[in-house]
Amino acid sequence: MKRVLLGIVALAAAAAVLVLGHLAVIEMGREVVTLRTQRADGTWQQTRLWIVDEGASSWLHSAGADWLARFEGDPVVELERAGAVRKYRAHAAPGPHPQVDRLLREKYGLADRWVRTLAPDTDDTIAVRLDPL
Repeated sequence: MKRVLLGIVALAAAAAVLVLGHLAVIEMGREVVTLRTQRADGTWQQTRLWIVDEGASSWLHSAGADWLARFEGDPVVELERAGAVRKYRAHAAPGPHPQVDRLLREKYGLADRWVRTLAPDTDDTIAVRLDPL
């Protein structure tokens, strides 16, 4: 019984180390911005994300289709980047985006590879283009 309990504790500790390590890699992956989207009740939801730039637009990337709902109705979002808060119009673009993936790989390197290993792209991948207002 003692061995089983020790095994469970060791498994829980390993899982906690993996989760904390994953979060640390994301935060250490160079630039992390805070995206603010408005909920239906008027409150704001904040999400910390990686960002890449291409021309006049910036791109965010998520492997979750639930993101699409965040930009329906009022696609105006706020982005805190390098201490400044600016407004953007968000355009969700479902499907593969090899250019955005390449820019993320170039900017975030090993951290991007780590995240993609744990959460590989799926059919519900959403890239979000942010155009400044």
